[in-house]
Amino acid sequence: MHEHELEQLIKETVAQHTAAYQDRIEDLEYRVVDALPDRTAVLEPRPAWPMRLALAATALVIFLGGFWLGGTLSDGPPCADPDVLCLVYPNAKSVALVGQLTYWERWPMNGPDRHGIWWIRLPRNLEPGRYEYGFMVDEYHWVHDPRAREFVHTFDNKINSVLIWPPSRGDSP
Repeated sequence: MHEHELEQLIKETVAQHTAAYQDRIEDLEYRVVDALPDRTAVLEPRPAWPMRLALAATALVIFLGGFWLGGTLSDGPPCADPDVLCLVYPNAKSVALVGQLTYWERWPMNGPDRHGIWWIRLPRNLEPGRYEYGFMVDEYHWVHDPRAREFVHTFDNKINSVLIWPPSRGDSP
């Protein structure tokens, strides 16, 4: 038997069986739907307020828990630490430390925190000495450190902050 003969035989057999069961197939969908139990009683609308109240309470608990947890885990930048330099500049998009201690390269600072504070920890291996520095805000704006104890005017009429390292007891950088 050739392939085309087999294909023809299969088509004829399927056609015969389809014709034999046609009367049983015709209204099958309608008979199945009619046989299903009436489900309108199950689909009665439930009051929406208990679910909404539960969702609102859950959202409130998550919000307050996150607020409390965020407040206890992140106390903000460690600006009281003498090894940390801080700058309050809430509208800045970027702040970098620049100066003699960075070899006048820009060291990106951490931040801002929710109060607009940017900060950077000084390197542990910083040699004792006197360092001039400042902050580069948004890539072009030079800002001196208002917390510094000493300042220097530069030849281009800028103000550099001065860091004496290590700080004497009670001094902040």
